[in-house]
Amino acid sequence: MAYDMSLMGERFFTEGMMPEAGDVWHRTAPQGRALRPYRDFASAIAAAA
Repeated sequence: MAYDMSLMGERFFTEGMMPEAGDVWHRTAPQGRALRPYRDFASAIAAAA
């Protein structure tokens, strides 16, 4: 499992996690809003705490 995780991490660093066609729609349509960066989400949660 550690080997698989290291391969996955290496792939994320070299190629990133770019969405495929239709992925963004599947995330935005149910929420009714655009996606936001994780940094913005984390900042909002931290400010509310």
